[in-house]
Amino acid sequence: MDFIINEFYEEMSKVKFEAYGILDTSNRIHTLGTDSKIIGRIFEMFAQPVMEKIAKRHGLILTTPESQTVYPDFIMMNSASSKDKIAIDIKTTYIDSDQSTIKFTLGSFGSYMRNNTKNIEYKYTDYSKHYVIGFVYKRNGQAQESQVFDYEDRDKIQFPFYDVKYFIQEKYKIAGDKPGSGNTENIGSFSTKNFSELKDGAGPFHELGVDAFDLYWRYYPKYRSADKVYTSLDEFVEWFPEQSKSDVELLHPYDYDATLNRILTYARKLAGK
Repeated sequence: MDFIINEFYEEMSKVKFEAYGILDTSNRIHTLGTDSKIIGRIFEMFAQPVMEKIAKRHGLILTTPESQTVYPDFIMMNSASSKDKIAIDIKTTYIDSDQSTIKFTLGSFGSYMRNNTKNIEYKYTDYSKHYVIGFVYKRNGQAQESQVFDYEDRDKIQFPFYDVKYFIQEKYKIAGDKPGSGNTENIGSFSTKNFSELKDGAGPFHELGVDAFDLYWRYYPKYRSADKVYTSLDEFVEWFPEQSKSDVELLHPYDYDATLNRILTYARKLAGK
């Protein structure tokens, strides 16, 4: 599936991230302001035609879920019956400076990763890949909030964002080992001030593999759980080898021995630091 990553960067390099606002039927532009939800939707609109072009090029279709509240944002597939679907989620965040910490939330760990069907379009086991398209931007404090301009005066409008950076990467490679916030059941990305680490997928699960990522978040304690067997990757690599194969199942078949070997290798590396 590397064609998705390679072609995404090729196509996105042609996109100009400039949006004046919403054009009404009277040829007036309503400015966007800096509301993060609105800007997030704008970036989805920039990305969707790019993903549609890539899908069409490879004889695939790109669809969105019937409900806006379920995972993922986009689905690339051969057909609705395919067991090889590709999930694509759009995530956005803003930073104040190049020294700011970049952090995303990457979707729930308490629903479809555990029961296969909750809050997801199709089944979790119908997907073979999970990608995240991430946008990082700076807010323009001079952007006009909900003002109206004639179309001819559009050059007077301040764009609400600038210095836009973007990446596409498999979700497990940018995931961290902590929830996105303390009282939610959302996976958090690993924290970094270096954007290239996100682009390169340099998270801890990159080394451990996607099955270790699925195992970690499948058994990660829920927010209100009284029994917290582990809450960090260090604790997980100690906990997992003590479990029998039947105690650590996934929704899909996986190579337990290969995963265990990677976890043990990672544990030895931690011990050697």
